[in-house]
Amino acid sequence: MDIQKIIFDLLILILPTLLTVIFSKFGLDRIKFQRYQRLIQIAEEAVLWVEDAYPQNRGSEKLLKAIQYFRDAAIQAGFWIADEEAEKKVRVAYQALKHAFPVEALKN
Repeated sequence: MDIQKIIFDLLILILPTLLTVIFSKFGLDRIKFQRYQRLIQIAEEAVLWVEDAYPQNRGSEKLLKAIQYFRDAAIQAGFWIADEEAEKKVRVAYQALKHAFPVEALKN
């Protein structure tokens, strides 16, 4: 048997358990991670919606509209979210989208 294959098979067996232990030490479990992922998706949706619906508005106005959209969508999805956390999530989503899709690339 090939030693590389043995190491690969052991890694496949051990890695999920190891990651579970590491995440549990930091207080992260699957449900918390899924909640975080869903909130980021809602925040990205809010940013994209505001960019499309209000292209003429200034940045601060867009931020307020994105936060309101995010809070409404989060509540509709079953999440209660504080104002400060809503603003943080929307700002994170904006920065992530800005880096993923530079403005120059979107103009073409």
